[in-house]
Amino acid sequence: MKTILFRQLNRVTIRKQLFIVYIPTIFLSTIIIGLFLVYDSTTQLKNNYEHLSELNAQRVKSVLYDTTSTLYNTANQLSIDTQLRQLLTNEFSQDSQAIEAINDYKQLHSIRQFQPAIAKVRIYSTNQTLPNYKDFVQANALVQKTDWFQKAISQPDAFLMTINDEKSLNYLALYKELPLPRSQEKAIVELILDYNYLSNRIRNSSYIVQLQLNDDQLFYHDQIQQLGMDSSFIDMDKNTTSFQKKDGQQLLVASNRLKMNNQQDIIHIYSTDPSAYQNLQSNLVKWTMIVLISLISTFIIISLFARFFTNRIRTLQLAVYHASIENYDFFQNISGEDEISQISLDFHKIIQHIKYKEEEIYQARLSKQELLNQQQQMEFNLLASQINPHFLFNTLETIRMMAIRNGNTDVAYAIKLLAKSMRYTLEVHGTELTSLKKEIDAVHVYVKIQRMRFGDRVNFSVQISNEINQDETMLLPLLIQPLVENAISHGLEGLMTDGHIRLTVSKDQGDLLITVQDDGVGITEEKLQELQEKIQHSSHRSTKNIGLANVNYRVKMFYGSGYGLTISSVRNQGTLVQLKIRPYDPIERT
Repeated sequence: MKTILFRQLNRVTIRKQLFIVYIPTIFLSTIIIGLFLVYDSTTQLKNNYEHLSELNAQRVKSVLYDTTSTLYNTANQLSIDTQLRQLLTNEFSQDSQAIEAINDYKQLHSIRQFQPAIAKVRIYSTNQTLPNYKDFVQANALVQKTDWFQKAISQPDAFLMTINDEKSLNYLALYKELPLPRSQEKAIVELILDYNYLSNRIRNSSYIVQLQLNDDQLFYHDQIQQLGMDSSFIDMDKNTTSFQKKDGQQLLVASNRLKMNNQQDIIHIYSTDPSAYQNLQSNLVKWTMIVLISLISTFIIISLFARFFTNRIRTLQLAVYHASIENYDFFQNISGEDEISQISLDFHKIIQHIKYKEEEIYQARLSKQELLNQQQQMEFNLLASQINPHFLFNTLETIRMMAIRNGNTDVAYAIKLLAKSMRYTLEVHGTELTSLKKEIDAVHVYVKIQRMRFGDRVNFSVQISNEINQDETMLLPLLIQPLVENAISHGLEGLMTDGHIRLTVSKDQGDLLITVQDDGVGITEEKLQELQEKIQHSSHRSTKNIGLANVNYRVKMFYGSGYGLTISSVRNQGTLVQLKIRPYDPIERT
């Protein structure tokens, strides 16, 4: 069959052979490739639109997480605010006293000023001696019957609700009961999310975003007139991206969910692209037209080429002949744009392509060798990093055992204390809190090391209040040792007689007072003023050592501006350093 076909083709001219063989081949190839391009481009474009919609929904989810975290964190801060708790539980005999107390409380003003995500903050209280003034509202019988009030007093966690204001606009609000353990009164904090703040962070001109809390009505929509309506999208309980029809229009909708901290509230996020479907249709029409134009153009070009090709075939034969006798200089002498010149150009391109590939292979080998060098360096760094602190402790233990065998008990004891001090420093490195007991034990180890240096000149005593649970009271690590170190280095070092350092830990209205007092040489008024100035203007750039300035800076950064370090001294009588912090005691707070 194949032989018969070729025999028949040989009986016709080359022009007819081109029409018989090439045109059907090109036609079918164009149809197949065209259909594939239409399908592939439409699929890729659809996937891109879906991916972008999902990314926008994820972006909105990130913004919502950040914004709602602000609400939760603010509510938690208010719930532990002792000044607010005292204000809510006080019984005022006159409204003027209550108003004065409310004016003295600045925290709510700070929230409105420094938290742009919060539009309003209200505190509802059953304390009838507190008037309706500023952000404080009396929770009358009507308020106490509301769903949000009943829900707030029945559960300890904060929760979200969609509320409607006097303008019939929906807003997202957070409610949380403020604990008043020593009072029968109830207090609820209400934080309302600022719609404009959320809109400025979410709005994207290419997408329409809708937000819905649980099964409530929409509390956010890029088109504000749609607020308060029910969402018309399906598949609310899972993250999906699909085309959905709404009001006769096909919309690409990417849905996502954000679960709140209380594990009950869920915010449903819908990122809608109204132009995706229309763009897909336009893309389909465009590629279909391209395929049709390609078919028609190909047919015309092949027809013209068949006619032209028959006139150039003899020149092609001559070019093949010169190539067969390896006369490659012939190709250099050809000019024009006929078949032979194209062959010459293609041959030159092939040579250049071969050279280019060789260069690529060479560069690839260089890159491979560089990669191997980098890998060897990484392996070296990895081996070096495996020399961890345990090696140092094992080395110190080996030295200690050698000292014991040689009868140097003092050296062995010193190495043991040094290892304890270093182990504690490494253990608390990178941790946020440690127990008071561990901190005191570390100070004892440090004092023992110093006593090996100064002998009986350093006397140290500790007095801790019985109402303090040392194991459960948590504080920042390495706060007390710098105070004791300062007392030894600057207070007792210049003494000719024995000195004494007294460490006292007590409580003051829930705060922890750490006092280190020495009977050393003291500080002059000029140096004391200079030291106090240094302490008050400390910053995070002081990282070369842990001194009084750094201790004060860390305390203020962690506990707040109301806490920190104070120092007083009298020349030749001694120095007193007092540190005030707010301890974290789980037993006390339960």
